Amino acid sequence: MNFSKIGKYLLIPFAVFVSFIPIFDPLSMFSSLRNTAFDLFQNISPRESLSSDAVIVLDIDEKSLSEIGQWPWPRSILADLVNKTYLSASLGFDIVFAEFDRTGSNELKKQYKNNSSLLKILEQVPNNDDIFAEAISNHGTVVLGAIPSNSKKNDFEMKFGLIEQGDDPRKFLQKYSGIQTNLKNLDNSATGIGSMSIGTNDSIIRRLPLFENINGNLVPSLPLEILRVAIGASTFQIKSSNASGESALGEETGINHVKLGNLIIPTNEDGSAWIHYSKKPVKTIPIWEVLSSKYSQEDFEGKILIVGTSASGLFDLRSTPLEDNVPGVNIIANLTDQILSGQFLKRPDWIFGLEVITGLFLALLITLFIQFLGPIGGLFVFVLGNGISSFGSFYIFNSYSYLVDPISPLIICLVCYLVVTFFNFLFTELERSKVRNAFSQYMSPVMVEKLAQSSESLKLGGERKEMTFLFSDIRGFTSISEKYKGDPEALTDLINNLLTVLSNEILNNQGTIDKYMGDCIMAFWNAPSDDPEHREKSIDAAFAMSKALEQLNVDLNRVDDDKLSVGIGINTGECIVGNMGSDKRFDYTVLGDAVNLASRLEGQSGNYGMQIILGEGSIEGLSKNKYLVCELDLIAVKGKSEPVTIYTVFNKEDSVSVDDEFLLEHQNFLKNYRSKNWIKAKEHIDKYRFSKPEFTLYYTLFLERIDELSKQTLPDDWSGVFIAKTK
Repeated sequence: MNFSKIGKYLLIPFAVFVSFIPIFDPLSMFSSLRNTAFDLFQNISPRESLSSDAVIVLDIDEKSLSEIGQWPWPRSILADLVNKTYLSASLGFDIVFAEFDRTGSNELKKQYKNNSSLLKILEQVPNNDDIFAEAISNHGTVVLGAIPSNSKKNDFEMKFGLIEQGDDPRKFLQKYSGIQTNLKNLDNSATGIGSMSIGTNDSIIRRLPLFENINGNLVPSLPLEILRVAIGASTFQIKSSNASGESALGEETGINHVKLGNLIIPTNEDGSAWIHYSKKPVKTIPIWEVLSSKYSQEDFEGKILIVGTSASGLFDLRSTPLEDNVPGVNIIANLTDQILSGQFLKRPDWIFGLEVITGLFLALLITLFIQFLGPIGGLFVFVLGNGISSFGSFYIFNSYSYLVDPISPLIICLVCYLVVTFFNFLFTELERSKVRNAFSQYMSPVMVEKLAQSSESLKLGGERKEMTFLFSDIRGFTSISEKYKGDPEALTDLINNLLTVLSNEILNNQGTIDKYMGDCIMAFWNAPSDDPEHREKSIDAAFAMSKALEQLNVDLNRVDDDKLSVGIGINTGECIVGNMGSDKRFDYTVLGDAVNLASRLEGQSGNYGMQIILGEGSIEGLSKNKYLVCELDLIAVKGKSEPVTIYTVFNKEDSVSVDDEFLLEHQNFLKNYRSKNWIKAKEHIDKYRFSKPEFTLYYTLFLERIDELSKQTLPDDWSGVFIAKTK
């Protein structure tokens, strides 16, 4: 195709078209990259400082747990904490007290209801929950947390007034059907109650919702409610699109800001506020120091106190743009202080239009320069234009706290440049290269080359096929890891060696490695190219993996209990196989129930003492001259209600103690077991449990089952199905 002839007609419309890519952003690619850019800005230029320690975290840290005892503490201790902070402007709890204090007198009465003498004593003891509630009430500025939930329906009394201006804010907020609250007497005693939700954040907390829609009720966030109580305000004001003074041209563009007293907090359309993290750590005081009277009430006078935890065992650690493993309470404290100091990050609607116009301008410029000066001229404009755009975005962030995206213009220009520059690229070679690159990491070279030469066998987008799946997992990996606790590099080398030898045997048997999941390998056969021997090859791969593992143990001098071993699950069935994902990024993988069953079978291999467990579909058509197939059980694996028959398999050439005669007797054993003929079944177990080493653990398992089942009254139609409760 002659680029010069069509360029002047197509390039400018193309540049206009690509400039609108961020508007649609179907894969959330731009938003993800945009957030990454904003994170970088915050790392370069964090908020200057917290406002004179106006906000203090009272931390349930590891030392506090060591000094006071494991969590949860008796509520009388928390009451003492509340009493010691009487002069604070507000005291917030980033904790939900949904259950009664197990150490309180009321709960002890239930526990010792038959002990009349102890009950008389307990009648004279105040209940811990009541003590805590009284302390909260006497304090007068305590705010408790609550967790929005779609599984809870409990309501609570709102402690604030609300003014709504403009469009109904409920339609823009995250909606929940209910909320997990505290004990009723605690909620009634509190001055405020706030939501502890983190909203729709990904793994990094960049913003927090200021309100939630709880079954039609507007519930403020915990930091917002803490601030309301601290400044003595009674009413929130929410201003949305089409309110007086807000220009939305009739469009419902979302929530604009929240007003609390003299504080005006700009929001995103969903009512969330961007957090501008400070480089100065939040002032934190361990709770054990407060309880031991190292601080007086005067030390907390006029301060905003927030109780939370940094203890790793209490699982409230988050990631922020500045660092990982940040206590959730520190994030709440940062936002609280940010609102107090009036330092807000803002991204109003007009900024998006600015980004699109910038991208369009640069795309047009690049297109024209490529048209008249070639790729080098276009590259010059690309580098210079985006350099200026990126610097401008950071300058606006640093000077005015506006969040202007430098990524959208860059990607717009990149797409435009690449498409225009490589318009004459050879698509045939490109497709072959894509096939090779996509499959070279998890397929044998022979199969990759076959696909590259005849890519018609690869159906992009997915197809229904009968396939065989193999899952392998290292047994006792946790205990192995513990032995290498002080030497993670050696553990990594060991796992890499193990996965290498196992993967090689899969590839040698024309299998496709789908993925590695820690110490687990998932592989499949009969895709992307047809393989009529997919069952046999998967089993042969399993045998080869076993032998390779034996050799690896010899090479690594691992003996006895230190030997490495794997469990293998194999299943055959229909599934969907193909490129899953998007047109920008995809992964060749499989979906279907047959895959899940293979994983479950691998999980059961250790329970039955067998290295290999097969599903019913994998034994069809196997050669009786090569394989010895042995039925193991009728089992309902976890996640499935329908029972499946499971098997193990032996190589006839390598098997020493297992033969056709034994398999026939074993089948009779299963018939006796399923017909509840326990005596006959036990006779078989006694005969073979130790004479057939491959079945020692298996028969031990069934002996335990029989002992348990013989004590039960089983229904007449009992079929022997075992319900697996583990993976």
